[in-house]
Amino acid sequence: MALFGRKDGKSLFGRRKDTEPKKPERHELVDIPLDSMIELSDILTYEETGDTSHAFKLVIRKKYEADSLRRYMYHVRDAEEEIVIGVDHIAGTKDDYEISRWIVDDECELGDPLPDAMTLYFPNPDSEGEDIAVEYNRQDVVPATLTLTNAEGEEKFDVELHEYASDNDEYMSVERCGDWLTFYVGGLITRSDIEIYPAMEASSKRK
Repeated sequence: MALFGRKDGKSLFGRRKDTEPKKPERHELVDIPLDSMIELSDILTYEETGDTSHAFKLVIRKKYEADSLRRYMYHVRDAEEEIVIGVDHIAGTKDDYEISRWIVDDECELGDPLPDAMTLYFPNPDSEGEDIAVEYNRQDVVPATLTLTNAEGEEKFDVELHEYASDNDEYMSVERCGDWLTFYVGGLITRSDIEIYPAMEASSKRK
């Protein structure tokens, strides 16, 4: 008597082989889908909103790629403001990333070449009407390919990133795209300062 599913003692139901190799799982900090919600709980968010955590919606994703650079700049918004969350891959590691929080301080056309040192002035939170001067010194200039993704689609650009730092570990990154400059200023935060709630990706919606 033959056993069901067997012939001559051999299984008729061999293990099915995958016809396509499985794609590696996306790291949670990489290529976050547009419309995802990102909740911040860093000290600056608390000082600005009075909330221990605050949620923002991802509206623009910038990806920079170069020989020694893989960086994401996620532009997130709520009803009142836009901030930027930076994610930098740490060279020499597989999945280690440095996380930062930025604002877009200015956007303008290039006039004179960017100097080696720049001083920016910020309101003094402890003294109304006074400013604090922060001097940034250029550390590097990195040619990179920018992939910009927003609600209208995706575009690629050749850019230069001018990387500046202050003596107090405050950072400025100036993106030069043609003759257009975007000034980002910010500093490091920790992984525990952000929580990501990914939106359903387009490929998943079609299934």
